Amino acid sequence: MDKTTKLSYIVSPNDFLNAGSVSEDIKAALSKMEVDPEIIRKATLAVYECELNMIIHANGGIIETEISSDKISVNVEDNGPGIEDVDQAMEYGFTTIPPDSDIHAKGMGKGAGFTNIRNCTDLFDIQTEIGCGTTIRFEVNLKN
Repeated sequence: MDKTTKLSYIVSPNDFLNAGSVSEDIKAALSKMEVDPEIIRKATLAVYECELNMIIHANGGIIETEISSDKISVNVEDNGPGIEDVDQAMEYGFTTIPPDSDIHAKGMGKGAGFTNIRNCTDLFDIQTEIGCGTTIRFEVNLKN
């Protein structure tokens, strides 16, 4: 029988000090399973981009994962305002962060998040509602 590991995380808004802690924890779990390092890189980059979006844009939220022997499934639900134009948000380089923002000074908010998530995942879905937040679901296959 295939064992599934479920992990759940709360991401707080503006918590730059802990940005990356969720993806690091998932990296450790995948490393223990001896998953190929390139697959770990893709999965954790996608999670990291979700973390940053929740910290920067979305008033935090929840990241839930299920890791089985063949894939990692991730569900991200944020507390943000929703995305007005998903197609535009998916364009590389598009950002709603003003150019003089402290976010850019920290090296973030460059508009690569959704592109990175989509490019690193085997299945990607985004649902959003203005005033109600955004839900992202993705999967990364753990076997080549």
